[in-house]
Amino acid sequence: MSNLLKQIPSIHRLLEDSTIKEATGERTTSEVTHIIRKFINQLREEIIQNQVAPGYEEIVSRLIETLQADALHKFQTVINATGVLLHTNLGRAPMPQKAIEKITALSLGYFNLELNLETGNRGSRYTNVANLFNLLNAVEETDTVIVNNNAGAVLLTLKALTHGHEVIVSRGQLVEIGGGFRIPEVIESSGCLIREVGTTNRTRLSDYENAITSETKAILLVHPSNYSIVGFTETVSREDLARLAKERGLLLIEDIGSGAFAPFAEPRVSTALNSSHIVTYSGDKLLGGPQAGIISGRQELIDIIKKEPLLRALRIDKLSLLALEAVLEIYLNQEYDELPLWSLANIDPEGIKKRAKTWLDQLGPGLNGDIRPTLSTMGGGSLPGETIPSWALVIKSDIVACDELADWLRKNDPPIIGKINQNGIWLDPRSVLDWQDEALLNVLRNGVSQCS
Repeated sequence: MSNLLKQIPSIHRLLEDSTIKEATGERTTSEVTHIIRKFINQLREEIIQNQVAPGYEEIVSRLIETLQADALHKFQTVINATGVLLHTNLGRAPMPQKAIEKITALSLGYFNLELNLETGNRGSRYTNVANLFNLLNAVEETDTVIVNNNAGAVLLTLKALTHGHEVIVSRGQLVEIGGGFRIPEVIESSGCLIREVGTTNRTRLSDYENAITSETKAILLVHPSNYSIVGFTETVSREDLARLAKERGLLLIEDIGSGAFAPFAEPRVSTALNSSHIVTYSGDKLLGGPQAGIISGRQELIDIIKKEPLLRALRIDKLSLLALEAVLEIYLNQEYDELPLWSLANIDPEGIKKRAKTWLDQLGPGLNGDIRPTLSTMGGGSLPGETIPSWALVIKSDIVACDELADWLRKNDPPIIGKINQNGIWLDPRSVLDWQDEALLNVLRNGVSQCS
């Protein structure tokens, strides 16, 4: 056994191997050393169990595969050809150039994050961005506070305003918001009590009326951002709930999820604020900015929320705040084409078809395909059921199976993510940024002969 274990090369020898060096990429020596040490420990156990030691070339080959697999876990540019514009697994909305420039300019040094330059005293990180939101909302006597995501915004709002009291919500709105987190769990974590009313598909105004008790503090209205119920359905309008809340002295808190400010998008934050006391929404969905949870509403209620200790734990990061400021300035200047999300969404289908044909003309060996009409979606829990007409390049191969082709595309440099449908990989140019075309074409030109 000792002779077999002696055949395991040293870490130093493997680090100095030229083929392994080539496979390490940009990783540090300490990272590679850790991977090699773990690999050797696993190899030692395998030799003890099987009583056989692989040769040096096999060891190097397997180690390179391990290094390549590890590299896929690092953050890297990915080409989103799924046609889903707000792809949660791919980071949702791409950042506008102005946001990147602002982050770069200010984060390289110090900036007045929480310093009032006028007085020299400590200031608030929320002041300027809140003012920009208030300008966009254009609703009197409202204010805004920003946290790290919309689930946090809902949690903080309920904790500050309804802790220890009942909150009424329709059973049809008790949604799962992704990652296994569910609205009921968020509500319960805030310390308030859920009063469920109605059924999954039908909830009436009388259901809300009959559920109100002396312990009721608020009605929670949750916008169905990531699903739609069709057929035999009934819901209560925001306006009717606002009237009921006013009559009974309750708060109307609305989670619209994907709040929008562009004139061609819904649901509009300003519309919701005309009826609801508090409105919560995301920064990285229809707003097209960084991850953030925004709470806009009546000034006196926002003042209470600002005093809630939980705000400290949920507050937005400084870099996200800088990006958000740049995005809001774009909206105020009505420069919607500066936002990648809306630039992609508004591309004419004929332009999409032309790009897809260009891709088709440059397919390499082992690949074949055709152009087919398709439907892009907003995704990211936004605008469920709504689609955007588009075109896709559908590629196949006579050399590898469909799932192997998807695997090859995903493990390329850069990775390309498409949709598997009808035994083909659908690549929709609508969600591919213009500057990524050449990188995508370089992959397609190489073909799949090397992975067959």
